[in-house]
Amino acid sequence: VPLAIGFTLLVSLLASLFFFSVFRLNVAQLAQAEALRQAAEARLALLQSQLEPHMLFNTLAHLPALIKLRPDEAQRMLDRLIDYLRATLQASRATEHPLADEFERLSDYLALMQLRMGQRLRVQLDLPAELAGVAIPPLLLQPLVENAIKHGLEPHVDGGELRVTARKRGGHLVIQVADSGAGLARATGLPSTGFGLAQVRERLAHRYGAQARFDLQPQTGGGSVARIEIQT
Repeated sequence: VPLAIGFTLLVSLLASLFFFSVFRLNVAQLAQAEALRQAAEARLALLQSQLEPHMLFNTLAHLPALIKLRPDEAQRMLDRLIDYLRATLQASRATEHPLADEFERLSDYLALMQLRMGQRLRVQLDLPAELAGVAIPPLLLQPLVENAIKHGLEPHVDGGELRVTARKRGGHLVIQVADSGAGLARATGLPSTGFGLAQVRERLAHRYGAQARFDLQPQTGGGSVARIEIQT
């Protein structure tokens, strides 16, 4: 009987040690996962903070020439810029917002660009009502639109059309920013390496991992198309 009792106690001790080891391992894994999550969130916050001055610089860079050539129009652009930046910087403080808000910010920005480019910039924003509430990181599409204007439409003598669309295809949200401008051949490699597009890729990787992909390709008939696909 003492031997049986001793054996039972030994088994109980070993079992307790086993479950304690498993518990410690789970705690360590949870702590590691939390540390990785916090690091990813910090990286996303850094990326977002980098976008704000980049976007502001790109917008303000167009004002000096306009002030010299058309001061009244420059004043209207400056007034609109102030309203736009107020709304955009407020949106950038969030981790996500609805697609409807993203398209509204793009509309404000493109209105500014139309003040500068006039009829050379033709815009279509196409967001189906059923996708208006889908959440995405704020200002995710802004660099794609800036890139299309800077590298595609501005170098093109006649300008062209910029079309932003959102669609649901199967289990994916597909967002496209297409332009009918100069095309990738005129961009001297910048679309693949520039800050804005690299930032889009990195934000998608941090937020969605393998569930999102981004590519930039020539468009049939001229221009280029940037495409984001997010598994939903």
